[in-house]
Amino acid sequence: MGFLDWLNPLKFITEALVAANKNKLEAQNDDERIKADVNIASLEAKRDVLISLASEPWWTPRSLMGYCVVILVAKLLVWDSAFGFGVTPDVGSLVTWITVTIIGFYFMSKSAETITQTIANAIAKQKSKG
Repeated sequence: MGFLDWLNPLKFITEALVAANKNKLEAQNDDERIKADVNIASLEAKRDVLISLASEPWWTPRSLMGYCVVILVAKLLVWDSAFGFGVTPDVGSLVTWITVTIIGFYFMSKSAETITQTIANAIAKQKSKG
């Protein structure tokens, strides 16, 4: 069971929630409690998003676009480049732009999440001071 734990992102969020709740209980002042509350709210939101995405059907536009990009990139990198079994003609600039946009969305959403968390922490800190 331990070997495949990395496949379950909810496990990491649950562990972080336990740690955040422990930090809240051990907080020495209101500032630390507020930081813990913000962290808990953020982790709960992440958990809720993962749960909603897990219950999302495979045929939603978001999922279908992701699958198409995975197939295209796998064909280009694995089939054509790694194994040398085929050659894909130039797909054009529009398809390239769409592919890069979708890949960017999937990877940049984590950065946006981190930035949002940082801003929320700064706002919470300012509210606790004044």
